[in-house]
Amino acid sequence: MNDAFPDHPFGTRISRDELTGRLAHATGWEAKNRLLVQLGRDLPDWPADARTDDRLVSGCESRVWLAISRQGSTFALSADSDSRIIKGLLALVLTAFHGRSANEIATFDLEHWIGELGLLRFLSASRGNGLRAIVLKIREIASIQQ
Repeated sequence: MNDAFPDHPFGTRISRDELTGRLAHATGWEAKNRLLVQLGRDLPDWPADARTDDRLVSGCESRVWLAISRQGSTFALSADSDSRIIKGLLALVLTAFHGRSANEIATFDLEHWIGELGLLRFLSASRGNGLRAIVLKIREIASIQQ
């Protein structure tokens, strides 16, 4: 990853457990949606020169850029999108996979976790396909760099 990206996508670590708790306390669909959008807003915007074609994830309806680098036995991730809703989903992806090993990345079931969070309703068919494309890209890169 280049110097334009922080050590953690949010500038500070948010654990899956902490995010699960925050979403559990958000009562109702609108509150969950607001929290997800806020998490997306908390992600830093990438500088224009970092939004390169080689970082674009194919298979997404919106444009999504992804950067992954190996840091010892784990991987650091950063992502951005031109869609606020997708940035909220990227917040989930980054929370799930940032700082994880290749094995943890390969075995974590993101869709199941999203279901546990009560957010499946948020995934239209095209968003679900895009999310799968992002996770597949992360897994491919982690597998190659392992």
